[in-house]
Amino acid sequence: MPRKARKILIAPQTMYHIVCRGVHQCCIFWNKRDNRKYLEILSEAKKKNDFFLYSYNLLPNHLHLLIETKNIPISKIMHYINTLYAIYFNKRWKRVGHLFQDRFYGSLVDKESYFWAVSAYIDLNAVRAGLVEKPEDYPWSSYQFYAKKDYSGGLIDRERFIRYGGDGPIEKLRQDYLNFVKEEAKSPKKPKFIKTDKFI
Repeated sequence: MPRKARKILIAPQTMYHIVCRGVHQCCIFWNKRDNRKYLEILSEAKKKNDFFLYSYNLLPNHLHLLIETKNIPISKIMHYINTLYAIYFNKRWKRVGHLFQDRFYGSLVDKESYFWAVSAYIDLNAVRAGLVEKPEDYPWSSYQFYAKKDYSGGLIDRERFIRYGGDGPIEKLRQDYLNFVKEEAKSPKKPKFIKTDKFI
């Protein structure tokens, strides 16, 4: 049975919390090489599709991304990323068929209110899954780049994201975010204001 046509979202400068899960809850990252390949594709996608990436977390059977689009629809961005990764994964592990459950799942994020909460939720996923004790110990999460005082990489748009937190010195805002994550770690697993009720 053919899939229903998906409504293409084209609103510019919109922030999305994206979730992609392995079909039948299967693993989509078997080892470090897989994780590195996905991040490599993510980096290529940023150059080709021109978007901002604020947070990510690659768990064994699913992943989270916090993306702000510019002029290219999120559907096109995710199609590019997931198609390239699925081709790589199927070839590497000699498998056929769909890798991801559906295409992707996403919810709009209000940049003016709870975007830090969404990012903290993403950063804490590995902790809540029991993979590590502290978010900075998980190598496949963007939290490590927020935990470091100095950051010269290009994968995540750290300063832009931190400055969404308000005015003031960037270092103070960074510390504010780290403290926010620590407080969120004490709260229930999923903040009630993260809307996860529709596919886009």
